[in-house]
Amino acid sequence: MTEAAKNWFIALSRREQIMVGLAAVLALAVIGFYGIYRPLYDVATDARRSFYEATMQAGRIEAKTQALSMPADTRPAEAIAALNLLLASEAAERGFTLDANTAQGSDRAEIAIGSARSTAFLGWLADLERRGVVPETLIIRRMDNGTVSVSARLAKVGG
Repeated sequence: MTEAAKNWFIALSRREQIMVGLAAVLALAVIGFYGIYRPLYDVATDARRSFYEATMQAGRIEAKTQALSMPADTRPAEAIAALNLLLASEAAERGFTLDANTAQGSDRAEIAIGSARSTAFLGWLADLERRGVVPETLIIRRMDNGTVSVSARLAKVGG
């Protein structure tokens, strides 16, 4: 088989030999790039991305752990008479836009947030829980853009 290919190549004119040689070099380059280099590059990129995501997740978990181990906020929830006023001021401080904030007495409120980063919202919720405001119902929906929408009924503990 190789003898036949060798005889065929020798029988070609000099110009044809050069063209066949260039075609072989180009074919090897394409096969080398798409068959060897590109798959190895993609594997390395995926590994780098996975490592980055794992590192970021570990950092978020560590930050949440530190936040939960911190002492409770010194401003008690009872300092504001109506819970919906507390939620409105706290949400504004954190940069959330409350789409709905309905009071249900002075110790309960229903809120809706159309779009928020999940880590920021859950951190805010943890701070509220440390201050005595807990969710009675909580619905969190993941959105396509990486944020969440929230619907919750919150109440003061003991209220």
